[in-house]
Amino acid sequence: MMETFLTAFDPSDLPGTSIDPLGFERGYLYLADKILPGLTNVASRPRYFALLCAGIQLSGDQDSRSEREQVSHRQEAILRLERFWALANVLARPDKSGGVRGVTYAQDYLKELQRRGDKRTTAGYRLLSRQSQYGGIGMYANVADGMHFFNRDDFILTPALGEVAAEAFFEETGLPGSIRRAVIDDTDVPLATLADWGERAHIEAEVKPREAACLNEALHYNDVRSRMAGLLRDHPAKSAEESELERLARTLRTLKRNGQHQDLQEGMECILAFESCYQHVQLSLERILWLCRHHAAASITLAELANDPVMLLVRTNLPARVQRLLDVLDHGTMPGFRENLDRLSDVRRFLETASGAVPDNSAFVEAVISRHADVQHGKFDRGRRKMPWLERINSRLQLTMTRSGGMSREATDPAHINPHPYRLGAADAFISASKKGTAS
Repeated sequence: MMETFLTAFDPSDLPGTSIDPLGFERGYLYLADKILPGLTNVASRPRYFALLCAGIQLSGDQDSRSEREQVSHRQEAILRLERFWALANVLARPDKSGGVRGVTYAQDYLKELQRRGDKRTTAGYRLLSRQSQYGGIGMYANVADGMHFFNRDDFILTPALGEVAAEAFFEETGLPGSIRRAVIDDTDVPLATLADWGERAHIEAEVKPREAACLNEALHYNDVRSRMAGLLRDHPAKSAEESELERLARTLRTLKRNGQHQDLQEGMECILAFESCYQHVQLSLERILWLCRHHAAASITLAELANDPVMLLVRTNLPARVQRLLDVLDHGTMPGFRENLDRLSDVRRFLETASGAVPDNSAFVEAVISRHADVQHGKFDRGRRKMPWLERINSRLQLTMTRSGGMSREATDPAHINPHPYRLGAADAFISASKKGTAS
């Protein structure tokens, strides 16, 4: 099984392109949990939670089945409802269904139905290459478990929230009886019925009060998440151009003036310092990759790197950035912030090593590429260790034979390195969708 090979540097069990070349992912996820625990960036469409609950509810009583069969039956009901719902979305609003997982599959299937002149359909078409992994279950079930909609292990709804969300979805989207029967019995429904329902159940449709109340309760179930959601509500993004880090910095300034939410203050301070360090060291790696790719010999000397303005910028700025992070880590006092702080120890050691090496160009470069090699060797793809993208041979750095990663454009400033996303978009979506369920 893939899980056998996973390490701290390989947080995802999905094979494919190498990510996180300097091993910051684990620390980032730890810090994201300090401000918005239980959310993820991908689970950013709140309608999916009621949809999953509705699918479980439609699976019905299964006392005659084994526990394993019951779980499989509930999952299949979810998958069937999700396929009908995805098709209903594109039937109702063909150009406004981009948030649906597998929307292109649904669009292609609709074109095939129209080509054949079919007026009815089952849910038997393919949605995504592996729907259970990449669709609603894979992307939303763990979050739904943490928010107490249902138990992820057995897909049993919670009475207080999951069952209520399912019934709200049925009633407020007006789920037709013909679609309910088609999900239960795996039969067909008219496309016209799906299109009509799709307008009410659309992923972008306004969430009605009962479903909104469930989302609001789930969002505020956790105290830290609840307080952070309140801050985000009071400090909305100024524009589409304002970054998450800029928004967090602005929110942090308000908290410091008011002396509120010390644990969130420490979390946000740490995030801002962590990301500044990440952008600097990642820039150094990207710079080396870029120069190697664009050199006639596909390599570069340490002497050439010593005089490179981008590398000089990183080496000049990094010590102050690292010291700021260390100050936050060492002087944070709130138990909520300090809990499991050792999860940042690995990144901390690397940053201290890299920062201490900046007076010597060769030592700094060695710290960066050694860290990259260690991180890559800690990852596995189809049972084999991943190779680093660079290697040092005497005084030269060169690309390895492995397919190297990195950016496709030249980065010359830390701002050119995208920081990690901190779930603010998912929280904003919850806040917006749950407005009608907020008690006045």
